[in-house]
Amino acid sequence: MTDTTSAPGIRPGGRASFARVGRVVPVAILQVVGTAVASGWSGGGRVGPPWLAHGVATAAAPVELGPSALALLVAGVVALPFRWWRPRGVLWFVLATTLGFAAVVSPRGPFVAAVTMALANAWFRGRRVEVVVAAVLAVLWLPSADVVLGRSPAIDPAAVLLALAWAVVTIVVTELVRVRVERVAERRRARTDAERRRAGEERVRIARELHDSVAHSMSLINLQSGVALHLGADLPESTQKALGNIRDTSREALVELRTILGVLRSVDGEPGSERNPTPGLDRLPDLVERARAAGIAVDVDLTGDPAAIDGTVDRSAFRIVQEALTNVMKHAPANRAEISVTIGVETVDVAVTDQPLDPGSRASSRTAPMGDSGNGLIGMRERATAVGGAFRAGPRPDGGWSVEARLPSTTARPEAPDDH
Repeated sequence: MTDTTSAPGIRPGGRASFARVGRVVPVAILQVVGTAVASGWSGGGRVGPPWLAHGVATAAAPVELGPSALALLVAGVVALPFRWWRPRGVLWFVLATTLGFAAVVSPRGPFVAAVTMALANAWFRGRRVEVVVAAVLAVLWLPSADVVLGRSPAIDPAAVLLALAWAVVTIVVTELVRVRVERVAERRRARTDAERRRAGEERVRIARELHDSVAHSMSLINLQSGVALHLGADLPESTQKALGNIRDTSREALVELRTILGVLRSVDGEPGSERNPTPGLDRLPDLVERARAAGIAVDVDLTGDPAAIDGTVDRSAFRIVQEALTNVMKHAPANRAEISVTIGVETVDVAVTDQPLDPGSRASSRTAPMGDSGNGLIGMRERATAVGGAFRAGPRPDGGWSVEARLPSTTARPEAPDDH
C-alpha cells in the first residue's frame, strides 16, 4: 500500500522507512542482546544480573540459548516492520515466537520487547479485544512454561506478578499515549477547520465585492440596451437584434453571477435557487443560438447524454466551449466555428475549432494574436486540469484556431485508507 503519511519531497526510504524500520532497531537490540546477556550466553557461561532472572531454581545457573531460541528471538523483531500493514498478523506471529521462546528455553531478560511493541501497535489500530486475548495468553504461559515443561518444580509468584504487571502497564500506557495523540490530532483538525472557514469567508467576501461591482455595470448595460431598444423603433433590424442580444446576454450574466454567489454562500437550498442552475452542456443550444444571433456561423455535434457525467465536469466542459466560442467572436468573427462534444463512458472530449469562410483570408483571419499567455486560454486550461483532464490549443494550418480538451466523465475521489 502506498504510504500517504510521508511529507512532500521525502523520497521512499526516508522518513516513512525510518518509522517502519528505524524504531524497530532499539527494540531488536534490547530483545536479542539484552536477553542474551541476561541468560548468561555472552560471557561464556557467566550468569547475568540476578534481577533479570525469574524463578529460584534458575537464578543460579546460566541458560544456554541454542539456535532455535535465537531464531525465535530474531524472528519476532524481523516481523515488526510489517506492523503497519498487518497489525493483527504481526501481533499473533510475534506472540507465537515469544511463547515459543519460553517453551524452548527458560525465559529471562527483556525477551518480551517485540511482543510489547506488537501489542501497542495493535491497540493503536483498534484491535483491542485481540490485544487483551494475547496479553492473557502471555500472562498464563510465560510464568508457567518452566513448570509445565519440567524445568521448575513450582510457579514463582514473583514471575506471575511481573508478567501481570507487564501486561497491564503495556495496555494502560498505550491507551494514555493513544488518547494524547488523538487530542493532538483533534486540535490540528480544529485549526484546519478554522482556517478553512476563514478561507470560505474570504471567498464569500470577494464574491460579494465582485458581484457588487460587476453586477452594477451589467445592470446598467442591461438597462441602457433595453431603453435603446425601446426608443430605437426606427433603427435597422440588425441593430435592434444586436441590442436585443446585448440585453438578453447581460441579463443571463447577472443571473449566473448571482447563482455563483449563492453557491459560495451555500444557500442553494433557498426557494428559487434551482430556477437558474449553474449552466452545463444542456444549455449548449442556447449558447450556440446567441453566437449565431451575433453573426457567427456555428456548427454543433453533441454525442452522448450530458446527464451521465459528473456535474463539475459538465460545468467545466460548458465553460470551455463558452470561452472558446467567445474567443472566436472576439478575434475571428468572420470564421466558421465547429463545436464537437463527445461524451463517452470514461471521458468527455471537447473540441472547438474555427476556420476562415474565405480560404484567401488566412493571413487576416484573426484580428489579434492569441498565445498561451491569454487569460482565456489560461482559464480553460485551469478548468480542464482542475477535474483531472488535459487541454491544448493552438493555430491551425488553414489560419483558424483549435481548442481541445479531454475530461474524465467523473471527477476522481480519494480512496478510503486501508487499515492493514
